[in-house]
Amino acid sequence: MFAKKNLIAVAALATLAVSAQAQSSVTLYGNLDVGVQYTKVKPEGGNSSTVTGVESSILTESFFGLKGQEDLGNGLKAIFKLEAPIAVDTGATDDQLFSKNAYIGLAGDFGTVKLGNQESLFKTAQIAYNAFGSSTQLSTVTNLGGSLGTDLFGSWNNTIGYESNNFGGLTFAAQHSARENSSGAYNGGATAASVNYSAGALGLSAVYGDVRSTTNAAVTDRQRAWLLGASYDFSVVKAFAQYGQVKSEAADETAKTWQLGAIVPVTEAGSVHAAFGQVKVDGDKAKQFSLAYHHALSKRTSAYAGGAYVKADDAFKATVLAVGVRHAF
Repeated sequence: MFAKKNLIAVAALATLAVSAQAQSSVTLYGNLDVGVQYTKVKPEGGNSSTVTGVESSILTESFFGLKGQEDLGNGLKAIFKLEAPIAVDTGATDDQLFSKNAYIGLAGDFGTVKLGNQESLFKTAQIAYNAFGSSTQLSTVTNLGGSLGTDLFGSWNNTIGYESNNFGGLTFAAQHSARENSSGAYNGGATAASVNYSAGALGLSAVYGDVRSTTNAAVTDRQRAWLLGASYDFSVVKAFAQYGQVKSEAADETAKTWQLGAIVPVTEAGSVHAAFGQVKVDGDKAKQFSLAYHHALSKRTSAYAGGAYVKADDAFKATVLAVGVRHAF
């Protein structure tokens, strides 16, 4: 029933997108990524198990979206964005349809103000400064750092967001997820701020956040986190680095995560991606190495082959091998 309602909603939105073209700029877009994946897992004290199947979002995140803007005059624009994750292997979407982004805002000389469900500043930073971007399987930052909390690295509900204009390569951003539960047990809410610098081949980023809950659900933990990122394009190779910490009040522990990565163009259409990362919580450590080849078949379609190896203190091991295709529209 839910899937049928989603199809009706998407069809209606697509129709509106076409009919609204005469009044404002509206774009239907997205990315579809799917492949065949082999996974071997050996848990602590257990036997190895293997699974081979069709998986979505191996190299890049699969989603579809609608975005648009309207010129209101005097340099002021109204903007909106609706984005929904999609599992290409099954066609399913989240129960919360536009769980990736769903906001409306105003943009002008003052910057951009957005209201609604928005990807967190931690998520956008971790995607921008690693060699595997939004990959759910191969990105060391997603698998190791992202495991520290979906509130940090996911999308934030009930959010007020601000992004500054560009000042000679320097930009600022801030987010606040409002407390919308009056229950006495609820102590939620979240706030984050970031500063970014981009000049030619160099990119730098710093994000800090104080997070309890990014929904209206009651929580018992509070996380204070920061994440630094850097990239530099040497033409023959683009290098990436990230380092961050997450302190949990409930667990009374601090997780430290880092990663180094590179993208090396080997032909006009092909590039090699590599990354190595680690997360350490007290004395426990987990490491991941990822390697892939990505080949562009056209401006919007590409094929890839790659894999990852994860090891956690000799107690847990996992190997992933995959080949797939992606198409952006």
